[in-house]
Amino acid sequence: MFKIRQIVIVVLLLAQGIFEALKESGDFTQLEEKIHRLTQQAARLLLTFALEEIDQRLMAQREKTLKVIGSRERTLISTMGEIKIKRRMYRDEAGKYVFLLDQALGLASHRRISQRLQELVLDLATEMPFRRAAKVLSYLVPAVSPMAVWSTAQAAGEEACKEADKLKKDVFEKGVVPKGQRVVDRLNIEGDEIRLKQQRGKSKYLDLKLLVGYEGKTGPRRRLENRHTVAGITDGRGIWEEGSCVFGQKWALPEVKQIRIGGDGASWIKRGVEHFPGATYYLDLFHLRKRLTEALSNTAAYTAVTDGLARLDKEAVLRALDQEMSLLKGARKKRVRELKKYLLDNWSGIAQLPEEERLGTIEGQVRHTIARRMKRIGARWTLEGANRMGRLLAAKANGELPRYVAKPKSTLENLLPEQTFMEKVSACHQEDLEAWLRATMPALYGPFAGRPWIKYVLKEIASVQWPA
Repeated sequence: MFKIRQIVIVVLLLAQGIFEALKESGDFTQLEEKIHRLTQQAARLLLTFALEEIDQRLMAQREKTLKVIGSRERTLISTMGEIKIKRRMYRDEAGKYVFLLDQALGLASHRRISQRLQELVLDLATEMPFRRAAKVLSYLVPAVSPMAVWSTAQAAGEEACKEADKLKKDVFEKGVVPKGQRVVDRLNIEGDEIRLKQQRGKSKYLDLKLLVGYEGKTGPRRRLENRHTVAGITDGRGIWEEGSCVFGQKWALPEVKQIRIGGDGASWIKRGVEHFPGATYYLDLFHLRKRLTEALSNTAAYTAVTDGLARLDKEAVLRALDQEMSLLKGARKKRVRELKKYLLDNWSGIAQLPEEERLGTIEGQVRHTIARRMKRIGARWTLEGANRMGRLLAAKANGELPRYVAKPKSTLENLLPEQTFMEKVSACHQEDLEAWLRATMPALYGPFAGRPWIKYVLKEIASVQWPA
C-alpha cells in the first residue's frame, strides 16, 4: 500500500521536524506540543497516501454502471487534525452521485467532524460549557471551534428527540408493544423536575423532568441496580408516556409483580400510577425530611412530628402541628400550615412503604445527571437546547451517548492487502534485508549516492538491523 518513496518522505519530515523543534523550543512543554503536532502531520500524510491507493482500487473494482465524473476534495476534522481527502465522484444509471471512498470508510455525508472526534465532543459537551469544551479539545485538535461543539451536540440531541418521538408514536399510535428484555419481581421508578433559567421565551424558567427506573440498591454505598434514566422538557403526561415506552423496552413490565413509584408529592408524579397498572405511589424520605426541616427546624415540634411519622400516627402528627401553629405568626406559621397540607396529601405515600425499603434516590440522580451540567452559574437555555441537552445527559447516564453519532457501515477491511508493507519487510531474512532495500532504492548506489539526504538518511535506513 505504501511506496518506499512515501515512507522516506514521512521519515524525513519527522527527522527535520524534531530537529527544528529541539532548536526552537524554549522548554520541554513547547517541545512536547511541537512534536505532538508533528506526529499528527506525519500520520495525516501517511493516511492521505493510503486513501489515494484505496480510491484507486475502488475505481478498478467498481461496477461498470458507475461513471467517473471527476474528483472532489473533502475536509474532515479528526483527532489527527484537519485532513483533506481527494476522492473520485461517480454517477450511476439513475443519475445519483456516489463517492465510493466515503462509503468504504463509513463517512457520513455533510459531516466535517470524524465519528471518533464527535464522540469526544459529545463527552465533553455534556460535562462543561461548549466554549470550555472547545478549549480542552484545542490541546488535541486546534480546528474545533465552540460553534462546532455546539452544532455537534445539537445534532445528537435532535436525534435523541426524534428517537423518543418515534418510540411514542410506535406504541401509542401504531400499537407496537415493547418487548422488555429483563424479567424482575420488583421495579422502582422515581421522578422529579429541575427548574432552569430560560434564555428566550415568555417564561423566565423551564422545567426539565427526570425519571429513573432501577431494580434495587446494592452494596454499602447503596448503588442503583440496572438504572435507566429518561429526561426531557415536557408535561407530566408526556414524560410518563415516554418513560413507560423506554422502561417497557428494558423490563418485561407485564411480568413485574410490584412497581413502586416515588417522588416529592408533585401531582404529575402521582399520576405515574395511571401508566403502570398495579403500581403504588410512595413519598420519598429525602423530600419528606427537607419539608420537615424547612418548616420546623430543630424545634420540639420537629421531634414530635417525626416521632408520629415513625409510628404512622396521623392524629399525633396533626396535634403536634396544630400546637406549633398556635405559637407562631406570619411566615413561620404559613410554612407549618403548608407542611400540614403536604403531609395530609401524601399520607398514603408515607404509610405504605416499609421503612427499610424507603425510596429517596431521585434528588441525587437529578444533581449528578442534570444539575451539575445545566445549573452552572449564569447558565440560560432555550427550550429546544434544554430538551436536547437533557436527553443527551440521560443517554450518558445510561451509557448510550455514542449511539447518537452517525456510523454508516464501513467496507474498508475488504480493500486492504492481505499482507501489509511492514509484514512483507519483516518476512525477509535479516541478512537479505539490506539487499532488498538496495534493489528497491537504487538511489543508494546511483550517481547521487553522495548527496547528504541519501548518505545520512537513506543509507541509515538501509543498514537498520531489523528485529527478529
